[in-house]
Amino acid sequence: MELVDRFDNKRMPLNKVTERYDRVRGELRQSVHLWIRNSKGEFLIQQRSFTKKVFPGQWSITGGAVDAGETPLSAVKRECKEELGVDLDEDNLTLVLSFIRELDFVDVFWLNQDVNLEDVKMEPSEVIDIAYKTPEEIRKMMDEKNFTPSVEFYYDMMLKTYDYYIENGGNVFDKDGNLLPHVK
Repeated sequence: MELVDRFDNKRMPLNKVTERYDRVRGELRQSVHLWIRNSKGEFLIQQRSFTKKVFPGQWSITGGAVDAGETPLSAVKRECKEELGVDLDEDNLTLVLSFIRELDFVDVFWLNQDVNLEDVKMEPSEVIDIAYKTPEEIRKMMDEKNFTPSVEFYYDMMLKTYDYYIENGGNVFDKDGNLLPHVK
């Protein structure tokens, strides 16, 4: 059983902990998505185990629910370690998007890190295969319905934000952590 903290639609804590899949009107949990990008511009993707409740066997990215008492940052680090056996380099981790869905707030991170596929230790109950793919190859997988649909709607925006980030020397956020106006 995965326990999660609950929030209102303004992301204010409700001081309530429930099971991850409980559906209570007006109560949301937090989730994280992690896009790992190597120095060749490819993303590390993973095929979900066929025993997963949601999207079994589909290709996706690292991520999951933020457990009760966790922050999104600690959750993305935990998920990377749990699913891939990889310790991420926090200095190369950037929050690129945050949005709200029907059941949760989602924080999307990208990580610039060359992960050697031979060093990955997949958790078989979570991940059954891994690969590096270009953004174009991932788009094709989405078009062919071989990628989890939960990331498709924000994929192009995430890539655009990333391109802007690189072009501007990593300046997507101002000194107070606010997204710069021309990125919104």
